[in-house]
Amino acid sequence: MICNKKHRFDKDFDLLPEAQDDRNGGRHICAGCAYELGQSDGATGRPPRTDLSGLPESQAGSVRHKDAYQAYLQGYAKGRREGFK
Repeated sequence: MICNKKHRFDKDFDLLPEAQDDRNGGRHICAGCAYELGQSDGATGRPPRTDLSGLPESQAGSVRHKDAYQAYLQGYAKGRREGFK
């Protein structure tokens, strides 16, 4: 499945490290979707995930080749601090 959400072009994702490997479930996982999932998991107190393979893929815009797991962890931290909005 391919992500078509607008977050693919969010310039905040430019700051994420690049990831060219196949860690944590997939090389091309959408970092925007990973961030949103992390934020939701953090806000609800769910333990952090290690497998993101069920998320959509994206090779568009600011999320291209970005580390989805780092995006997830950033979203998780924000969810823990602020709750999900």
